[in-house]
Amino acid sequence: MRTPIVLYEPPRRLRTEYRIGLSAWTDKSLLDEGTFYPRKTMTAEERLWWYSRFFDAVEVNSSFYAVPSAATTALWVRRTPPGFIFNVKAYGLLTGHYLDVARLPDALRKMLPRAQATRPRVPSNVLGSKARSWAFGELRKGLQPLQITGKLGYALFEFAPSVTPTEETLSYLTTLPHEIPDAAVAVELRNGSWFGERTDKTLQFLKDYGLTYVSVDGPRSWATVLPAVTSSTAVFRLHGRGKQPSASKRSDYLYSEKELEGIARIAGAFNGRADRVHLMMNNSRQDSPVINGLKLKQMLVGS
Repeated sequence: MRTPIVLYEPPRRLRTEYRIGLSAWTDKSLLDEGTFYPRKTMTAEERLWWYSRFFDAVEVNSSFYAVPSAATTALWVRRTPPGFIFNVKAYGLLTGHYLDVARLPDALRKMLPRAQATRPRVPSNVLGSKARSWAFGELRKGLQPLQITGKLGYALFEFAPSVTPTEETLSYLTTLPHEIPDAAVAVELRNGSWFGERTDKTLQFLKDYGLTYVSVDGPRSWATVLPAVTSSTAVFRLHGRGKQPSASKRSDYLYSEKELEGIARIAGAFNGRADRVHLMMNNSRQDSPVINGLKLKQMLVGS
């Protein structure tokens, strides 16, 4: 990663809070092939308890497929120690992704145009603004138990690679802090048109609207490999540096100690320039994220 771009300049702090964790605590590869959890038969409650013994933050990936209910997030609150935080990924409808029709809740299935209802997957834009408003409402309700207990780190909007900086997209981005109030709203942009000659404009836009830029570490071919901070919260998502064409194979990656040292130096440069820095391991293959996450935690926080 290159030298970080810092647009947000708060008063210097003696110490910035660093949170290191995984991009899912129930990833299928981790459960089926990894050895992190001591028993394959552990319940969801036991897994979360075990995970929280090693990490004090986690990213929720399941919320990309279905918005969690308030009852579910309240369980997360009760099952984790004080100070533990959840970073929740926004539902795919809200980030320009294709949706599996079989997974749609009844409320959204009723909004599908008749011509789309029999297809296995549909683009999110066929559902329209009413569906998006419904999804935002459900997301706010689901986040509430985390917010009122101080256990919400950020809401992550990981936009589809097809999302470009059109006027419509920019207008939509400006609404996110209002749709998810009193929360850090983190934005991961995956289309190269946001960067290159437009990089400064993109980062300034995010800063102006109080949005947190997500710095990613990934394959060198990615246009978004750029460390920057645009708000009081800084977010790094580490996807692995695999060169394989498919996303699943790219994430099958174990960072070397030298690579982690480079990432730690970049993240360390944000010390005093952000209130909290998150580093989430998304190299989700077997025990790789656990191994790398624990090492990075040792480098940045000493334990």
